[in-house]
Amino acid sequence: MANALSIYGGSVHANAQDGTLITNERRISLSGLRNGSVIGMYAFRASADKPACVIKGTIVGTEASQYKLSADGANWSDKLEVLYVGDYNVLFYIKCNIPEEASYGTNSNTYLVIEYKGGV
Repeated sequence: MANALSIYGGSVHANAQDGTLITNERRISLSGLRNGSVIGMYAFRASADKPACVIKGTIVGTEASQYKLSADGANWSDKLEVLYVGDYNVLFYIKCNIPEEASYGTNSNTYLVIEYKGGV
């Protein structure tokens, strides 16, 4: 079955159909910069005829503790859960906080992994 859920970045707005397609895959590689907390805003979007339900996101990998997820940009967690995504953007946020003493390249094996029921 083809993936029903896409992830968009760039200029994304809630309940819109904007942004730049990042992936249709269920796993994306994460990277960031040292010494500072950086928050990125992204969007889930599916097609109108094949919505995605019970979306669960987790950060996995060697530096997973340096990343947090949020559905509102205020409450951060190791996991993200969204119950329904149709053909309009549902925003989510990824916060990266890599300490100054971290070596470059150590987070190359860290991913956002998405699980969902789609095409229902």
